[in-house]
Amino acid sequence: MIVFEKFSLLVIGLNPQLKKGIKIIGLACASFNREKDKTVPIIGAIYRGSLLLEGVLKSQVTVDGDDATDKIADMILQSSHYQQLKLIMTRGVTIAGFNYIDLEQLHQKTDLPIISVVDREPNMKKISKALRNLPDGERKLAIIKGNGLPQAYISAENNEPIYAQFIGLKHEEISQLLKDVTLVGRIPEPIRVARLIAIAERMNV
Repeated sequence: MIVFEKFSLLVIGLNPQLKKGIKIIGLACASFNREKDKTVPIIGAIYRGSLLLEGVLKSQVTVDGDDATDKIADMILQSSHYQQLKLIMTRGVTIAGFNYIDLEQLHQKTDLPIISVVDREPNMKKISKALRNLPDGERKLAIIKGNGLPQAYISAENNEPIYAQFIGLKHEEISQLLKDVTLVGRIPEPIRVARLIAIAERMNV
């Protein structure tokens, strides 16, 4: 059983005045073959609001590894877009299998607020059971607890909720922010496009 610590809505106190048209980086990776792939490309799609794609970043993360947080932070900090970025959005907190993003560490490294979004409520019992089979499962469980329990939000009218974890933002900012950057379905546009680019990258298109 996973016991979550109380998740602070303003963990570090960073609370920028977010407006439409801010520069956002959406992060996502593609599916992979665990038997063949040792690393997976992760793509950062840099958007001005929800309409204008201004740049694409790429890095590699280790399958079932522990380098996701550092690789993402390095990719962002080394980008020429960094000084203009106002928000990081990720497609979940796990990429490349069981490589978990530590939201608090990423926030501290980049000094940017973060929203992590998934379209289905995570099955924490199933995740906990799977992690027990890994040598460093307890450490990964600690990251999950630190990231907080996902909360339901409506990102588009007449749609099912999505589930978000966040840091550096106020609870009341999340719903409107998600609506502002969602064009198709429920997934915010920077994340949706990052995912499509990641799939194309993996297929060498």
